[in-house]
Amino acid sequence: MKAVVRKLLGAFAVATALGAPAAAGPLEDGNAAYQEKAYAKAAELWQPLAEKGDAMAQYSLGTLYAEGTGVERNDATAFMWFRRAANQGNAAAQYNVGASYAEGAGVERSDADAAKWFQRAADQGMAFAQLNLGLLYAAGNGVPQDNIEAFKWLNLAFSSLPAGGPRMDVARAMTDVAAKMTREQINEAKQRERGWKAKPEAK
Repeated sequence: MKAVVRKLLGAFAVATALGAPAAAGPLEDGNAAYQEKAYAKAAELWQPLAEKGDAMAQYSLGTLYAEGTGVERNDATAFMWFRRAANQGNAAAQYNVGASYAEGAGVERSDADAAKWFQRAADQGMAFAQLNLGLLYAAGNGVPQDNIEAFKWLNLAFSSLPAGGPRMDVARAMTDVAAKMTREQINEAKQRERGWKAKPEAK
């Protein structure tokens, strides 16, 4: 099975990362500018915050560089900002660091490094990271091939993803993996899944 790794769509990621409205400030003003497609203004507002170490601003700025919106597209710069936010525990940024390593976007391609970052995001409950981690375990890319772990992570992703494309992909991958497993192995994977709990990284 070929591991199919998806990069998060920036607009989706920024929109979901915004969460509840907060008090107005440069970060929120940048978010509002992004929603209005005033990307250059968003970059202007996020840059100073990102340089001061604000993880959300770093992640959001990385998204602009990855998409080439409001700034010139630059995968290496996007990777740098994602990595800074990821080191602070931002799960979406950890996912994008993993995707960058998996695709060789802005950094040398490495399945092992991709798996490490997907693992950190997956441990925090990020469904797309769980999906990609499951695919890596199924294929034995960057991690030892392990159908039980693959099925566990795919099942966790399936439970969290909304109906539609990605969820259908997970269902197909689970069917492929299950076909290579014994009933005992499937039961073991389900037991591991039941015992799993999201572990947010301390900020």
